[in-house]
Amino acid sequence: MSDLPPRLDPLTTTLLREAYHKILALGGDRFAVYDQVRRTLAKIAHIDSFYIGLLHGQNKVRYVYGTEDQKFDDPVLNAYGPNGPVAWLLRHRQTYRFFYDQGAVLSAGTSFGDVTRESADVVTVPMFRPEKNAPDSVIGMVSLHSYTPDVYDDHAVRAVEWLTAALARIIVRQEEDRLTLHHLTSDEEGHDALTSHRVLEYLSGHISGIRTTAREVIETPGPALEDTLRALREVMQRCERIQYELIDMTSRADLGPATRFAALTPSESTVALLIARGMGNQDMATELGLSVNTIKTHVRNILRKYDAPDRDQVAADVRRHLQ
Repeated sequence: MSDLPPRLDPLTTTLLREAYHKILALGGDRFAVYDQVRRTLAKIAHIDSFYIGLLHGQNKVRYVYGTEDQKFDDPVLNAYGPNGPVAWLLRHRQTYRFFYDQGAVLSAGTSFGDVTRESADVVTVPMFRPEKNAPDSVIGMVSLHSYTPDVYDDHAVRAVEWLTAALARIIVRQEEDRLTLHHLTSDEEGHDALTSHRVLEYLSGHISGIRTTAREVIETPGPALEDTLRALREVMQRCERIQYELIDMTSRADLGPATRFAALTPSESTVALLIARGMGNQDMATELGLSVNTIKTHVRNILRKYDAPDRDQVAADVRRHLQ
């Protein structure tokens, strides 16, 4: 974990450190992690609209978490164009701030929250994944919007950048852990496969819990306004989590990466998994007990089947498949 950036005041430093440890404690509960990121940043800077997006496939973004006036906004999967904020981040690979172009790039992007109001200040920070022998790849972004101008000063931007970098490292580490476990899993086990049966099972379980909450309130005798409000809040929170988890599932429902990975032979799929882990030919040969020439043959076949110019593109596609 890198040190905090300079010139952050003691209170902000304390908030960021506390947030980081809380995020680590939350483990794989991504919804709770995203919520903690927003809550922390709201203590540092004014936020009217907030979202976290993760790149998906070649030209889409999963907006997995968002709020408008502290109320949960529906998660969505959208394609991005060549001139909007996402394309700007991919081109410039740095934080976008409203005053760079007075928000002009926002008009070419996806609208969020209250579409009748225009953002007067914005800071959007890219999340990066470290790559070997290549520039770090952009995997997503954290964005804060305000309807009041000039609220995100340099101090606030540094805080957002630090927490976004911490979030990116946690997401990448979780992805690497999942990759490692997947490498140990036989094809017959298929623990991570997203099927209609798994989705149905997931929805059935959560809807059953919501129905139980509603039934308990209905069957409670006498006046119970507070109990009703409590139950409604619980139902709302459960629905928000279901919405988030369903959009998160779309990362595993992209058939493109799955189809390409399925076209590999068992030996090629093993090599592709190691490519996704950033291993070179010699390391793979040692890992698998094969000659370097055999590894090179597998790599050539994989590149041909993926119609990819280099192994970095294969690695990114395999990671999308496993995600």
